[in-house]
Parts: sequence; C-alpha cells; structure tokens
Amino acid sequence: MDDKRKQIIVNEIKMWKETKMIPQEYCDFLLAIYTEGTEGSTRKQNGAGKSVKKQAAVSAFILALVAIAVFVIYFTELYFILQTGILTAFVGCLLFLGIHYANKEIFYPVFFVGAAIILLLLSVFLNEKVFGNHRYTLYLLLLVNCGLWLIAGKAYKLLYFTLSGFLGLVILLVSIVI
Repeated sequence: MDDKRKQIIVNEIKMWKETKMIPQEYCDFLLAIYTEGTEGSTRKQNGAGKSVKKQAAVSAFILALVAIAVFVIYFTELYFILQTGILTAFVGCLLFLGIHYANKEIFYPVFFVGAAIILLLLSVFLNEKVFGNHRYTLYLLLLVNCGLWLIAGKAYKLLYFTLSGFLGLVILLVSIVI
C-alpha cells in the first residue's frame, strides 16, 4: 500500500478515536498496524503525562473543596442556612462535574468520592443542628448515605462505592443491634 493511502487511513482512524466512534483500544490497534507501531506508542507516552497532570489537578480541586467544607462546618460562625447552602452547592457542583465527565477522558470517580464525603459531613451536620444529635435520625441519614453509595456504585460500575455502601449498611446494622 502506498504512503498516501496509509496516511488517509491513519487520519481517518485518528478522527474515529477523537470522536469516539469506535473504542480507543481498537483505534490504537489499527494505528499500530498501519503505522508499523510508531504512532500508537509515541501518542500514549505523550498522553500519559497529560492524564496524570489532569488527575492531580482534579484531585487537588476535590481536596480543596473537602477542606473548605470542613472549615465551613467546624470553624466558622456562619448562619446554619448559609452553611447548608454552601455544602449543598459543593455537593451539587461535584455531582454535576462527575456526571458531565463520566464519558470523557478525565478521572471522573474522584468527583463522586468528593461529593460522597461532603454529603456525609452535611448529613452529620444536619443531624446535629436540626435534630439535636438524635441517634435514630443519624441512623436514618447514614442509611440514606449508604443507599446512595450503593446506587452510585451500581449505576456507574464503581466497585468501591458498592462495597462501601454494603459495608456501611452492615456496620450500621451491627451498631443498631448492639
């Protein structure tokens, strides 16, 4: 096959890969065949550094939001409604970003983990402020959190959410019985 035809095929495969018409692994395989292995390996090495940088930036953003959430709950004298609104906005923002980036190249489960941590903090905070640290409402809020973890784990095929939800339910039931 002449070089002009190979280049047309390689460009077409790159377009398929960018638009995700076929899975990325298939595109890499076809690129390796038509470029005799030179295109796929250099592209993966260049993309790996960018991916790690994106994951580090996203993780730093999530950790900053969790730290701000802890600061808002425990170290400020803001009104209850304002604290609740800020934490709810954080959870909503993280859930939106997680759902938005679920089909992208970015490491999206970190958004759900951050949202779960902040939602758990919000649940304990609401139990303290609204229900006066009542034990049964705390059990109910923790049950809801574990249920949400199970649902998120099943919906997005995240094993650690499914396991966390299941183990949380088991620990919660054991603590209620004992």
